Amino acid sequence: MISRTPHPEPARDAAPAPATAVLGDPAAPRHAVVLAPVMARWDQGAFFRQAAEPLLATGHRVTIHDTLSLLRAGDDLKALANRWAHHLEQDAAPDVLAGNALGGAIVQTLLDREWTHRAKVLLLSGPTVADEELNAELERIAAAVGAEGLAAALRLLEEAVRGPGAVPRPDSGPEEPWPGDESAGRRLATGLRLLRDAGAREPVRSFPGPLLHVYGEQSLLVRRRHLATGPLPTHRLAGIPGAGMRPHADQPGLTNEAVARFLGAEET
Repeated sequence: MISRTPHPEPARDAAPAPATAVLGDPAAPRHAVVLAPVMARWDQGAFFRQAAEPLLATGHRVTIHDTLSLLRAGDDLKALANRWAHHLEQDAAPDVLAGNALGGAIVQTLLDREWTHRAKVLLLSGPTVADEELNAELERIAAAVGAEGLAAALRLLEEAVRGPGAVPRPDSGPEEPWPGDESAGRRLATGLRLLRDAGAREPVRSFPGPLLHVYGEQSLLVRRRHLATGPLPTHRLAGIPGAGMRPHADQPGLTNEAVARFLGAEET
């Protein structure tokens, strides 16, 4: 039985169930768990479907969780990470533990827990540390929800994360509100603010297993300086040229090649 490093456990009252999507054969011999980025509305795991190809090809079933589905009022990043830890450690330890953006920040916070140490860790634009510039940009987008509305905030977010070759969406003028805008706006703003002052350098440095950061070299939000690795040669960085903060969307071929190399590197 795997021993657990003591950590404060989240309160058990009224725990929400995570929103989850599953890709691949349920009987696959390996299991990859993925935590999603901040989304105004959960997309049922669509954001990761292209990036899942190397995992599916190497015999993994892929469980994609909406990271914000376990959020409660008043949570900070540590509280949300503790809640995810309590949920994830109920199952067998995953073979791959992955996270995109906020999901990657949560994953890195969990790496001092022993049950994560048998996993390969895959991070897609997941900040290890947030500096003042990243804090300010995240707050600018979050504040736009209240000041200008959800559509305006989403436009700002798109400008910050899209790759250099992406064609900006035409501005068709004010958008009509539709049901759910208010709750989606709160979700977006709260999720972005969770990353303020993120700091997981020590759990990452001490993590004993393979770890890969994949990031877009032209990202205007999470950049190379926001990522940290440990001293082990199995901790790696893969900068994807011609990509913004969504390398798996901007350059899916290059991203999948980097992930496939990482998954195969420890097989022998």
